[in-house]
Amino acid sequence: MPRLPVNPARRVAAAAKPAVDRLREGRGAATSRAERLIPGRRRAAVDVAGWSTTDFLAYAAAGTLRELPPPRAGRDAVIRINALSGSMPIEATLLARAITDAAPAPDAHLNPTLLDVLERYLPESLNAFEVSSRRRGQESAEQLLLAQLRLLHSVALDIEQADAEHNERDLQIQDRFLRERFANLTPGELEIGTRPTLSAPIRSLDAPLRPRAKAAPVEGRAYLRPDRDSVVLFRRESPGSWDLALRLALPKGHAVTLGVVEESTSGAVQFTHRTGRRVFTSRRSTGFRAAQVDLALPVRLASPRRFLVYAEGSAGRGPTGTVLFVRSDARSQAEVATTLTNHARAPLTVIASGYETTDGLILRNESVVFPDLQSACTGFGYHHITWLDRHSPVV
Repeated sequence: MPRLPVNPARRVAAAAKPAVDRLREGRGAATSRAERLIPGRRRAAVDVAGWSTTDFLAYAAAGTLRELPPPRAGRDAVIRINALSGSMPIEATLLARAITDAAPAPDAHLNPTLLDVLERYLPESLNAFEVSSRRRGQESAEQLLLAQLRLLHSVALDIEQADAEHNERDLQIQDRFLRERFANLTPGELEIGTRPTLSAPIRSLDAPLRPRAKAAPVEGRAYLRPDRDSVVLFRRESPGSWDLALRLALPKGHAVTLGVVEESTSGAVQFTHRTGRRVFTSRRSTGFRAAQVDLALPVRLASPRRFLVYAEGSAGRGPTGTVLFVRSDARSQAEVATTLTNHARAPLTVIASGYETTDGLILRNESVVFPDLQSACTGFGYHHITWLDRHSPVV
């Protein structure tokens, strides 16, 4: 039987088929490896500036997973308040943060009306303040904002009380009042409506603030946590400057920079910092097994309006739990518990913020992270600064 003629093109295709198949398999494997190495393929990169240390460490531990642990309610409002703290009155900043303090832990019960206060009504009030300050002038906008925040603070406390007492009537009244109050709110409008009548009498807007809006004075020593009991008041013993002694407790061999950014009443911004050494550092005698060293920074606040205390660690080691000891010239002391992330994306922790008031110096445990000093200053509204780079201001 005669043989059929051989097709040269078919012979070439048959000979090349194994090589083509191997090439396709290799390309598919390379693509799969690349997808695993690129986090953005699974989870979009986010801006973590201003996050709490707890939220950031949970985010970092989640790796490339899409599902992240839920943050505490009002986190975006806290970031916004801190950014506006340079342009808002100090009382407004303290009131707004007192409202966000009403947020429970992420895994705890949260009343829906309180959630609306934290996620909707408070941010809308801040937006209206920014627009109103341009339309009506700064002084008029500040007065309207203060009245609005006093209202929201009182409502938040009433909601907490009614929720704890399972008083559905008062909860419905507060919810209806807030919906009607903000239904027709337009940008730049911060007029105050009439308060609803509750089962129990409530204070007027001109009455003294409730205790939560005021910091408890330091009596000897106070311990400040990031999530609760985070505010304390240093009473002024005599007029003049504040002399504070800062001490950050660290494990031996951990090099950290401890610093203070101060804004004076004239608007000038000053920097003070000190960096610890990794070696040749004297050990603090504690009587316990682990070696501890102290990074001390004395600070004199001549005429402060506000300030922040930060610490920046070096990347390459795990998180470090520590305490910042703040002692006033009146020998009162606050112990501020915090965490240094030592993470490349957010190595700087703003440990605390402080505000000068008529009652004294208010100190708050912040414990929020930033990638560098410039973003930390921007995140807290310190704008009158010229920078050489992201880590170095012109001083």
